[in-house]
Amino acid sequence: MKLVSVIAVIGTLIGGVVLSLSLAQLYPSVDPLNRLYGAVFLSVFVTIGMFVYSLTAQGWQQMLLRSYGWWPIPLLILFWQGGL
Repeated sequence: MKLVSVIAVIGTLIGGVVLSLSLAQLYPSVDPLNRLYGAVFLSVFVTIGMFVYSLTAQGWQQMLLRSYGWWPIPLLILFWQGGL
């Protein structure tokens, strides 16, 4: 179970980085510092929430699905907007 927890942490952190990148590109603010703060703080809160959500899963398959299943959506939005 420890390996699955480590893999869940890695998946959740990847999701947090992807969400932070997409929020830094798409956050509606003129000031770049406000966009950076918004991207960092919002992604930290969402990452903590998703980490708790993935660790409360019943089995290891559900844990992996919860930790890796959500972050391709912001990545696709980031590619669609031309951020990377």
